[in-house]
Amino acid sequence: MKKALIIYATREGQTEKVAHKIRDHFVEAKLETSLHDAKTIGKVNLEDFDLLVFGGSMHIGGIEKELVSFINDHKEQIESKPNAFFLVLLSAATKDPVLREEWLNDARKRVDKQLITKFNRIEMVAGALKYSKYSWPMKWIMRMIAKRAGEGTDFGRDYEYTDWKKVKEFAYSLI
Repeated sequence: MKKALIIYATREGQTEKVAHKIRDHFVEAKLETSLHDAKTIGKVNLEDFDLLVFGGSMHIGGIEKELVSFINDHKEQIESKPNAFFLVLLSAATKDPVLREEWLNDARKRVDKQLITKFNRIEMVAGALKYSKYSWPMKWIMRMIAKRAGEGTDFGRDYEYTDWKKVKEFAYSLI
């Protein structure tokens, strides 16, 4: 049986939710799957796995440091295996196609600057606006971005934009 490893980092929990969903799809496809948070992974032998999948989120242009460090520290091992990276970000949910393209291109450039490892596939996944988890200054910043993108601006609720069908298609495309 093939073995997959998924390592993710998350800030408000949406990337973790996506990682769990990918794991569920792998398990459905009879892939033995190990799922780990980059903050607590400890030692892992990447050679024990046939497929390596990493996921992070982007906030203010940066991916979680613990994930960037892990990926860059294991560049050669990762590049020697089938691999993929998924990035969870609000920009992928933007309704305006021109703005969406601009923001996703900017995100891709930022990924390439932070990660020295080259991935076989990078997938941009729409995230969530979790006002309930933001500090007051962050709520205002996110609200301005959401307004420009045509997304939810009500501080009294959270918004989920993840396209779960797209996540499933991404997972199955890796098998």
